[in-house]
Amino acid sequence: MPEHLREITTPHAAHPGCFATAALLACVPLLAWRLTTPELFVAAVTGSTGSGRKPGEGTHHPLRHSDLYAYNVLAHRHAPEIKACALAATGIEAQVAFVPHSGPFARGIHATVQATLQTPRDSAQILGALREYYADSPFVRVSDAPPRVKEVASSNYARLSAVSDGRTVAVMCAIDNLNKGAAGGAVQWMNRLYGLAETAGLTAPAPGWT
Repeated sequence: MPEHLREITTPHAAHPGCFATAALLACVPLLAWRLTTPELFVAAVTGSTGSGRKPGEGTHHPLRHSDLYAYNVLAHRHAPEIKACALAATGIEAQVAFVPHSGPFARGIHATVQATLQTPRDSAQILGALREYYADSPFVRVSDAPPRVKEVASSNYARLSAVSDGRTVAVMCAIDNLNKGAAGGAVQWMNRLYGLAETAGLTAPAPGWT
């Protein structure tokens, strides 16, 4: 990650929402290094815990079981957040078309960001760019294989991968919505604000449920 993005010059920090965290981890390297045009198409699936504590039809597992559906299509509140945070991180004002989905599981988010490449690049080149960008990021792991929610559920880690056909790139990101997308991310910011090791308190065994 570029060094200027690692500096904290304020006593306060706001952690992005869980959908925004997953989408930003996937798209910021593309925008920062001008690899793609600024039109981003984001599709993401979240578990039921992303809806918060208040019970509702959308959090009722007998309804969600064996089902998958989109909601707030192209009108979700996290889309402006993705755009604003991407602008702050890269200086690029992206256009974000976001389609969120509810999945039949409790914890986790799987997001896919698609964009058009500025110049032809293959999958290996995109993966190399992601690995270089996140080389000093202890909780971001880039792999050749597409990420799975079960690899990150109940942890503060994010898994990324990418595929390119030479014209279009798809970057996939899996995170836990309650850790990396919420409380764990907040602790990570607190560690940095107080000059602690960024990983402090975040590599311990995760809760025993997903």
